[in-house]
Formats: sequence, C-alpha cells, structure tokens
Amino acid sequence: MISLDGLDEAFGACLAVVLHPPGAHPDTIMSVHLHAPVEAVAVALNMTRLKTTRFPDGTCLGNIGPVSLARIDRALRAVLDL
Repeated sequence: MISLDGLDEAFGACLAVVLHPPGAHPDTIMSVHLHAPVEAVAVALNMTRLKTTRFPDGTCLGNIGPVSLARIDRALRAVLDL
C-alpha cells in the first residue's frame, strides 16, 4: 500500500501497487522483485485506488525491508516524474 496522510480518514481509501507473480515482469526501474514477506513483483505503473472497507479481514504479512522500500520509492518517483 502507498501511504497518503489522511486519505483513509478523509475518503476511506488507499493507494496500492499491484503485486504480480515472480517472473511476470522484468526487473526494471519501474518494477521491483520482492522476496519477503511474499515472492512477487511490484510494478509502480500498476497503482490503483481501493476502498479500505474491501479488506475488513486484511492481515499484514510483514514488511518488505528498507532496501526494497527504497527501490519502490525510486520506481514510484520515476513513474510519477518526481
């Protein structure tokens, strides 16, 4: 999930980066291969807005770690031209 301060409180929504199966996309500036907490590829081009009420039983599987988080930050900045 991409954090935006106040988005959940104001609109009951969150922004999320879609995860794809490992190997579904090449490792580029816009995609990041994740090893933990699940094996997946996060593609910064595939952002979507979701209502938080869709996940009443959502469970946090863990954190991706600082290295992967920094790579996703760079991917989002590249896609959003920041």
